[in-house]
Amino acid sequence: MEVRPACEAPESLLAPLKAVPEMISRIYSLLGRINRQINKTERQTERQRLVSRPVNVDLVVTKACNFACVFCKDYETPDGSPRISLDNVRTAAKQLFPYAQKLNICSGGEPYLHPQLEDILRLAKRYGLFTWVLSNGSVMNEIRTRTMVREGLIDEHGFSIDGYHPETVKAIRIHADLERILRNIERLQRIKREENKAKPKIIIRYALMRTNIEELPLAVKRWGDMGIDEIQAVYVSLANDMDKDLSLFYHQDLLEEYFAKAREAADEYPALKVRLPALIKEDRQIQTPKMCRAPWSFVMIDTNGDVLPCYRSFEALRPGNLYGPGADSFSRIWNSKPYRELRRTVNNDHLKKYFPYCRECENRYRWGSENAHLGDKHWMEVLGEDWLPGDIDHRRQA
Repeated sequence: MEVRPACEAPESLLAPLKAVPEMISRIYSLLGRINRQINKTERQTERQRLVSRPVNVDLVVTKACNFACVFCKDYETPDGSPRISLDNVRTAAKQLFPYAQKLNICSGGEPYLHPQLEDILRLAKRYGLFTWVLSNGSVMNEIRTRTMVREGLIDEHGFSIDGYHPETVKAIRIHADLERILRNIERLQRIKREENKAKPKIIIRYALMRTNIEELPLAVKRWGDMGIDEIQAVYVSLANDMDKDLSLFYHQDLLEEYFAKAREAADEYPALKVRLPALIKEDRQIQTPKMCRAPWSFVMIDTNGDVLPCYRSFEALRPGNLYGPGADSFSRIWNSKPYRELRRTVNNDHLKKYFPYCRECENRYRWGSENAHLGDKHWMEVLGEDWLPGDIDHRRQA
């Protein structure tokens, strides 16, 4: 007769315990599907008071960054900069993650400067969330990268690299070492092969401006040769007193020429998806604004717990706080008067907008106007003194 050690339980008794995480995951998956359906209906009918919760959550885990990007609006030097605690992540997670579909970690500073990034992502995965992380790619190492890949913590991993030549990248993302970043991406690819993992999908973010538009076809070739999955190019939003001439609004012939060359280069790499924004002249021809989904489907939580309805709210529109002084429950914040007024007015162009920038936000009205490219200076002009608590220029002086 087999004699088991006193500390060893029979497999038949352990089986139900092993099934518990899977059962919990299924419950969260069901909650998420139900919430998404209700959310879709409430968004389509433009309800102001919601039963559903946001399906897309953006968590700012740190304001620390080791770069000083010329167009960045919201970061600080690494020493002493704010970052979210794991306890506060749990506070947000309990109220948001069971209903959400996706967690974004792409705002604020460099996420790998948060020492508990892996724990934050593990928590998201317990709730079954799709995870997107955007990094400058400079501080990743073998151990952390292998952990991310082996545990499947990141579904899509973005790298912000705006150019082909090292000097171009460094001029835009001050302190960037392109060769080191490329080595870190190659390490990620190697570890994916070694661990026999398909994820994370690797995406390059390319902020388009006058100084790097001519390098876009070369960048497409580089990423195609490296086997990168996708390039996402976006127009730069000027900030920090950047020269207006850097905006491609003033160089539309050049923009059109190099978009064509980039697409031609992409034809050699069928596996590489190249996402370019619409040409400015094309956006100018579209009269019907997009429907804004953010007040129904999206929420951003800052490091201090402030709730932000969208990426254009910045310091100005913060309906409540989840875990700072005077913290409130998310359900009360979500259906507070500011949120209800935002939902009532954001897509109705016959009404005065509750948040003034909604009347010309590029996410609704596209990039066809000059103002859409002028960034934080125009944003402040539109909002005026009544909405602005202070300067939004957080750029570190390099």
